[in-house]
Amino acid sequence: MASFDIKDPYSKFNQLDLDMTNNAIKNEFDAYTRAPGQGPMQEMQQQEAMNTKPQLDQQGLPDPYQTVEWEGRKDKQGNLAIYKLPSGDQGGSYEVAGINDKYHPEAFKAISALPAQDRAAAAAEYIKAYTAPFVSQMPEAMRPFAQDLAFNRGMGGATKYIQQGLNTLGQNVPIDGGLGPKTLQAIGMVQPQALMRAASDAQLQDEYRKAEIDPNRRKFIPGLEARIRNRLSAFGQG
Repeated sequence: MASFDIKDPYSKFNQLDLDMTNNAIKNEFDAYTRAPGQGPMQEMQQQEAMNTKPQLDQQGLPDPYQTVEWEGRKDKQGNLAIYKLPSGDQGGSYEVAGINDKYHPEAFKAISALPAQDRAAAAAEYIKAYTAPFVSQMPEAMRPFAQDLAFNRGMGGATKYIQQGLNTLGQNVPIDGGLGPKTLQAIGMVQPQALMRAASDAQLQDEYRKAEIDPNRRKFIPGLEARIRNRLSAFGQG
């Protein structure tokens, strides 16, 4: 089993043991390296999971199937499809449920090799393990929101949006992408729903600024707006 390297070039996490994190991803992903046809979850179970509000497992990590649903594209049978990314997308050439061949090459290769009906379960397990170091430090009320934000924009990017939101709410924290003690303490000082709204606005404003600098990004704005607002609607209302 190949280990998954989750090093995020935009992340400045303090005291994060990457070897431990990679081992956690390996353990989560081992079930999906078996021979074709032996996937652990059938399509009906996957659909049931997608239609329920995210639940927390024994480690307090949320069910990531909503992220898989938002990120993924389906084939005619309703299974996750592998698709070519449009020109200008910065995530590489190909993707399955947001797991691309640039930032998640080993996971992309492994999931793409699975029978189509097993991809959603494997993608969900990978997303959960990949974001776990970030999500596990969030208040329980914020964890489903934080999981989707961290996978969508990287853990360092997610931290910056939360830090910007904290400053909007009157907390004085550096916007450095590092989830250190000061940021964690400030998160505990504000109301979770207010912070999720403020972090969502920070991401929206960041996307608008990037599109002004690079006109090629403008075509992605409507989809990003929908994703940000869907996330807040699903997870940020208390």
